[in-house]
Amino acid sequence: MSPEQDQVRFEIPERPQDDPELVARLQKEYHPFLRMVLINRGATQDEADDLIEDLWGDCVGQNEDRPSLLEKYSGKCPIRSWLATVVTNRLVDLKRRQKHRGELPRLDSDDAETNLFERVPAATVAGSEDALVNLLRDTLQTAFGKCPADAMLMLRLVYLNGLSQREVGRMWGWHESKVSRCMSHAMEQIETATLRELKKRDSWLDLSWQDFVELCESHEIGFL
Repeated sequence: MSPEQDQVRFEIPERPQDDPELVARLQKEYHPFLRMVLINRGATQDEADDLIEDLWGDCVGQNEDRPSLLEKYSGKCPIRSWLATVVTNRLVDLKRRQKHRGELPRLDSDDAETNLFERVPAATVAGSEDALVNLLRDTLQTAFGKCPADAMLMLRLVYLNGLSQREVGRMWGWHESKVSRCMSHAMEQIETATLRELKKRDSWLDLSWQDFVELCESHEIGFL
């Protein structure tokens, strides 16, 4: 199924609760896909199952105070990519809360139990994307910082300002092919540095470069 077909087939109404069969159709179509995505990205089977069940539950609108999570879908990317991004964000939040709980110091005071629970981070509000967005943005910025300044400038001139590689070559006094090699090498450096930084920050998270790009596109995070 192409992204275009995917987007047309599951056009989300302004009020998803007005289509009582919508969540059931999404679940039938994408549950196995989302489970595979989560496991491939570092979740255990139990974590994947729990996260996806919570996702479908949040997609069912309860009332005005708790509308359907699907109301947050903007339609700017295929629905399956958006769903995968939402559950990946929840996975990141879950793993970080597990890590924090594992790092809590032993408390010996009489109010140890109270202090303990005060130190446990609260669960992320359904649909919050801060953890994943910050992770994607920070790793990219770190990778950019390791890329040679002249190569970054070339990338910006070509991809942001619309100059051709031939025009950039004239500015540097280089042949077009040399500009192309320089830019290709810079992109490879950015890819390697980004994935290395991801592992450094969250060692359990297993993303391919294509995964990373798709997550950035879902969040409309620019590369340059």
